[in-house]
Amino acid sequence: MSVFPRLTALLAALALVLALSMTPAASEDRGGGLLEATKGLLQSSGQDDASSWVVEKIGEYLPLDMEFVDEEGQRVRLDELIDRPTLFLPIYYYCPNICSKNLANLAVALGGLSALPGIDYQVVALSFNDVEGPKDAAAAKNNYVKILPEGWPHKEWRFLTGDAGAIKRATDGVGFRFEKVDDETFIHPAALIVLAGDGKIIRYVYGSFLAGDIDLALAAAAAGTPMMSVKRLLGFCFNYDPHGGGTSIFEMVKIIVLAVFAVALGAVFLYYRRRGRSARAAADGNEQS
Repeated sequence: MSVFPRLTALLAALALVLALSMTPAASEDRGGGLLEATKGLLQSSGQDDASSWVVEKIGEYLPLDMEFVDEEGQRVRLDELIDRPTLFLPIYYYCPNICSKNLANLAVALGGLSALPGIDYQVVALSFNDVEGPKDAAAAKNNYVKILPEGWPHKEWRFLTGDAGAIKRATDGVGFRFEKVDDETFIHPAALIVLAGDGKIIRYVYGSFLAGDIDLALAAAAAGTPMMSVKRLLGFCFNYDPHGGGTSIFEMVKIIVLAVFAVALGAVFLYYRRRGRSARAAADGNEQS
């Protein structure tokens, strides 16, 4: 097969990829509808501002007189559970977007900490979806403890569920807001809250949950000394930027990658075209001589 037919086929494939990437597929209709519903919910509730979704309460206390259920179906009270520095992560286990990334990032970060699990700290994930139960929590835990380094004690990472009232008190207590979009989906920010052993709120960790940030916060939690949070980009489910209201970063990256791919293919096409012309000119010259 010559060069030009191959290039023609490659460019045709690129055109198809570009067409598909710019045309909403039927399977994305629900996601697009949820994004529009999310934007409408944010705007109608007057919460179209990232800072209103996490109101930092550094130096205040998380109420500990609440009861939840862990991944084994056991009832646990926070005042019995939180007895050392604690990494507290509000999420929900069947989140289709940022929660999975948060849990995975946290699992990776835990493997890089100098603090020792079970001695210097513990981890508590709390689902703010009151429909989820112990089976959901157990399934989530089973997925993410696989990322932890060998020997990391799995019992030091608890996955909790609870009723709507207890969930609201806990999330309000740390200034974390979330809103239900439909029966299965929530819009919410991504934030890890570091607590002292008495429930004092020490620091908020944003971004990718870097091990260095968490180690510093745990050291402050051990001393009971609140510290300022590093203001990183606040992530949201649906990749929706309340300030921007436009295309998500992932869509922008996809467009940029496709554009670079198109330019590269065009350059290859021109290169072979010019080489073909040179070859033909050389052949003509040989024939004339």
